[in-house]
Amino acid sequence: MLRRILRHPFTCLVLTVVLLAVLNGALLALVQLVAGGRLSALGPLQRSLGVDSPVNALAATVALLAVGRGLERKTPEGLGLGTRGMGRDLLRGVAVGAALMTAVVGVLALLGWYRLVEGPPETAQEETLEAFGYVVGFLFAGYFEEVLFRGIGFRLLEEWLGSGAALLLSSAFFGLVHGNNPDATWSATVGIALEAGLLLGAAFMLTRSLWFATGIHWAWNWVQGPLFGVDVSGMTVDGVLESALVGPVAWTGGAFGAEAGGVAVLLCTAAGVALTLLAVHRGQWRPFLSWRRQRRALAPSPAA
Repeated sequence: MLRRILRHPFTCLVLTVVLLAVLNGALLALVQLVAGGRLSALGPLQRSLGVDSPVNALAATVALLAVGRGLERKTPEGLGLGTRGMGRDLLRGVAVGAALMTAVVGVLALLGWYRLVEGPPETAQEETLEAFGYVVGFLFAGYFEEVLFRGIGFRLLEEWLGSGAALLLSSAFFGLVHGNNPDATWSATVGIALEAGLLLGAAFMLTRSLWFATGIHWAWNWVQGPLFGVDVSGMTVDGVLESALVGPVAWTGGAFGAEAGGVAVLLCTAAGVALTLLAVHRGQWRPFLSWRRQRRALAPSPAA
């Protein structure tokens, strides 16, 4: 009975999140102790991408593997962190994320709502180096969020409640967390949940690979921010192109960025629905409370 309780998906979810929080707090305290006042000189975005995201990523990975291997008895492959095909899945995800965000910006540009503007006097080399300076930071940030929301949240909710409930709950929480970002509105929160929460949850459900979801997440952020110069979830990022969104806020997303606009919501939600249908077609969809049915099927029949 105790083993069954400890290995229940809800128990594993709680334990993993608690362990992640403890590890994250300890690692950040250690970094603060070692770095000292040098951290105070960093801006919010620099601190987030250069310090917090790598620490978060490390803590999330350790927590996932500790509980996943120790209690769930799963291999790294079963947790979405398999190394076989890692590069392939990551590159496929990058292609999907880059294509989607390029399509969003392309539609905005065709409608006259995305415009290039004059930026600070910088050479093309300086702008390019600045943009590529965000590569590692956004990779850590995307990886951490995928481990947390898909590798831990979606995966364990799916084992407990099925794919539909896992998509709904993980997407809603993903949107709510982004509601704390600068210039966030309720429409931005709902937009993030619909377009990104569904898309990334479906990407993991289809492939069972956190690398595929991470590739989409990383390219989504980097292409819209450092490349096209669009604010990323309310955060201004210097990029290769200097731009402005000048159309209706309902369609462009306004100060929060394109993610809060109708163009991104329609295109990326459609992509999320397509990945979900593909996952269903490939047999990756898990019915509501399927574990109970499996348990009943394995239970011995009562004696006649």
